[in-house]
Amino acid sequence: MKIHIYHHIVQEDNCYELDLKQSLNSIFNILNQIKMEQSEFALQLTALKDQADKAKAEILAKIADLEAALEAADDVTPEVQAAFDALKGSVQGVDDIVADAPTT
Repeated sequence: MKIHIYHHIVQEDNCYELDLKQSLNSIFNILNQIKMEQSEFALQLTALKDQADKAKAEILAKIADLEAALEAADDVTPEVQAAFDALKGSVQGVDDIVADAPTT
């Protein structure tokens, strides 16, 4: 990130040095605030990623349980099998929104 700050000082003013110090202090305060906001944002992003990972694991576990129950059942109707297949397809579609990171 680049920040360009232009400061114009009126030379006629007797408070030249004070104005410059105040301006620099204001700039440093703004920069510190930006850094703090970015670190807070990073924490929020990490928490959101953890939440998404947890949800993904829970959903995949439930799908595995349903699949095992369907395989164990003797008489699964075509409608139930179609609904399960549609659910798996929907979950796969959500997973495909963001490509998986390549494994090296």
